[in-house]
Amino acid sequence: MYRYITHIAGIAACMVVALGLAGCIAVGPDFLDPAAPPIERYTKEKLAPRTSSTDVPTGTAQRFAQGRDLPQQWWRLFRSRGLNSLVERALRNNANLQSTMSTLRASNEAVYAQEGKYFPLVEGNFNPTRQRTSAALAPIPSSNATVFSLHTAQLQVSYTFDVWGLNRRTVESLQAQADNQRFQVEAAYLTLTSNVAVAAIT
Repeated sequence: MYRYITHIAGIAACMVVALGLAGCIAVGPDFLDPAAPPIERYTKEKLAPRTSSTDVPTGTAQRFAQGRDLPQQWWRLFRSRGLNSLVERALRNNANLQSTMSTLRASNEAVYAQEGKYFPLVEGNFNPTRQRTSAALAPIPSSNATVFSLHTAQLQVSYTFDVWGLNRRTVESLQAQADNQRFQVEAAYLTLTSNVAVAAIT
């Protein structure tokens, strides 16, 4: 008997240790965003505030605007209706861009679905039925009626406690994938619009 109890105690201890290790793996370290590199420009030396000018009608010097950001539809700065129409058609009909945008939407939905585990799950069910029994058999209700209605309602509430932080880490992982996909969309957008604009101008 003592040997049997010792065996059970050993199994229980192993299970506790395994659960503890699994919990430690699930918790993991808190992720901290790395600091951005201290780089302010692409060149080692500072650029001149203006470009050189030439003796041609469109050769006037151009000025660099430091710290300014270009608008999303930057090609409209050329004020060309033909270029605007060409870029808009390319954005609507490019399969690669549409594919990256669809993947981004799916990544965001995966984050929302995982975040749903932060909240309790409530399920409700209502099932009304109309039944009739044979008069040759004993009626089911106490009123001796052969035709009767039966209404069944069910309510279930469940919640999984995120003790070890596994759900939080899963949400962080899915959010990182969605952020990466958003950058993929931006890269595809900039590549497409710049290539169309360069081709049209050339």
